[in-house]
Amino acid sequence: MNALEKELVISFRNGNQKAFELIFKTYYKRLCSYAITFLHQKETTEDLVKDVFIRMWEKRGDFNITTSLSGYLFKSTRNACLNYLSREKEKNRLISENEANLINMQIDLHSGHDYPIANLIEQELEVKIRGEVDKLPQQCKEIFKLSRFEDLSHKQIAKQLNISENTVKVQIYRALSKLRVALKPYLPILIMQAIAQL
Repeated sequence: MNALEKELVISFRNGNQKAFELIFKTYYKRLCSYAITFLHQKETTEDLVKDVFIRMWEKRGDFNITTSLSGYLFKSTRNACLNYLSREKEKNRLISENEANLINMQIDLHSGHDYPIANLIEQELEVKIRGEVDKLPQQCKEIFKLSRFEDLSHKQIAKQLNISENTVKVQIYRALSKLRVALKPYLPILIMQAIAQL
């Protein structure tokens, strides 16, 4: 870190707003250009970089860098991007799991012999579910039907088809993933019916 940068950092740490503004103006656009290579969304990128500066200002009293100011800012931005992507991935995973669970619950309800089909919407949904199941690849379809329509355990299916339990789990996961996409327009119905069963 050169003498000028060091002086700027000291002024910033002491709460000098002009020093902060100079740092912001010098690095903001460069950091946005860097962050967009991770996030690919202009608005999200700009908000994230602003947050980096906000956190930096809020913690200015503890601000201590041993390398360069630019190195610190780029590293902070990179970490913020990776944390954001990690949170988004986890959020999408939870959404996917919840959707799959709703579909799974609905299939279990429809596969029961005593399940009352109350109206045309439910009939349409049942036809749709079975139609989408029939579109699955042969092994995937066979495993899924044994699991959901015949209520066999993973172990029983593996023994019956002479395959590993892990293969059974993978194929059921694939089936639910495909059904989640195919039945997305029906999710509001699935949610309402799932709530009604509580």
